[in-house]
Amino acid sequence: MAKRIISKQQHIILLLLYIFRFLNRVHIQKFLLNKGDRGINRLLKKLVNQGYVERDFKPIFGTLTKPAVYFLTASGREYIRNSYQYHFPKYLKRIARDKNSSKAFRIRCQIIADWYLLLFPPVNLRILKQQAKDNKTTQQKEQKNNTKKGRKKKKISEQKQTGIAIIDTIVRELTVDTENTEEKIPLNTAQFFTPAYFPNLSLLPGVKPDAVIRKRTIKGIKLWFLFVLDAYIPRFILKYQFQRIINTLSDETWEEDIYTINILTISPNHQIIVYAKRLLPSLLERYYGNTIQFYFATRNQLYKAQSGQSSEIPWVTISSTDL
Repeated sequence: MAKRIISKQQHIILLLLYIFRFLNRVHIQKFLLNKGDRGINRLLKKLVNQGYVERDFKPIFGTLTKPAVYFLTASGREYIRNSYQYHFPKYLKRIARDKNSSKAFRIRCQIIADWYLLLFPPVNLRILKQQAKDNKTTQQKEQKNNTKKGRKKKKISEQKQTGIAIIDTIVRELTVDTENTEEKIPLNTAQFFTPAYFPNLSLLPGVKPDAVIRKRTIKGIKLWFLFVLDAYIPRFILKYQFQRIINTLSDETWEEDIYTINILTISPNHQIIVYAKRLLPSLLERYYGNTIQFYFATRNQLYKAQSGQSSEIPWVTISSTDL
C-alpha cells in the first residue's frame, strides 16, 4: 500500500466523488480544468493505490472504450468524515453500498455531473482565489476613497459571479454548523445541490429529485428540481413519479420565499417525452397551487449542448397554467 499523502487536487477529487458518487476520468479532468490525460490519470492511480478510490473499467473488444469510472471506497469515505467537523452519517451510510450499484444508477450519476458542467462551467475551481483577492482589493479601494468608480467596479465583479462553486458549497456544509441558521445567498446567484448536501426544504422528501438548483432573485427563491430517467423505466412507475411530485407540490406548504418551481427531466428517448405530454395535462387538472412547469429533453440533446453542437437544450415545456 502506497503512503497516504493527499494533495490538494486529490482532495478535490475525493470531494467530487462524495458529491456525485460516480465520475469518469473525463468528468474529473473537466472539473480540475486539466488539459492533459496523463496528469489526471496519475492522480487517480495514486488514489486507487492508496485505497481511497475504486476504479471500474471494463474494456469491450472491438468498440471504442469508455473512460474508467471512479467511486469512493470505505477508506475514501473515512477520509471525508475525518477531514471535516460536520458530515452526513445517513448519506455516508447510503454511499457505502455504491460498489453494488447498478449500471443504470452509475450512468445517472454521471449524467447529473454532465448537467452541472453544462450549467456551471467549473472555472471557479481555478480562479476562485484570484476573484476573492480582486474583490477584496476593490472593496479596500472603495473604503479608502468611496468613489463612484470604486462602486462601479464592485458592481461588475458581483455580476460576473452568477454561480457558487459546488466545492465551496460542500466545504461550507461540512465545516459550518448550519442546522439552526438560515443561509443567505447573494442576489441573482445560483447554487447546485445533490443528495450529498440537499438544502433544508420541506418539499424535498416528497419530490425526491436527483439534484436541485436554487437561485435568489428580486421576487424570491426560484427552484429547479432535476430528474434523470433510466433507460428502461416502466410507464406505470413514470406515472407514479409524476403523480407524487404534483401531489407533494399541492399538499405541502411552500417556503414563503419560494415563488416558482420548475421540474427539469432528462429522458433517455423521445418516446417518454411524448408519453409525458399526453399524461401530465390530466394529472395537472387536479393541481391547485403556485405555477409549476415541467421541462423535458433527451440525453442526446444534453450532450449536443455540452459539446457545442447546439447553442442550448430545446426543452419541451408543460405548464400548470396551460390548462
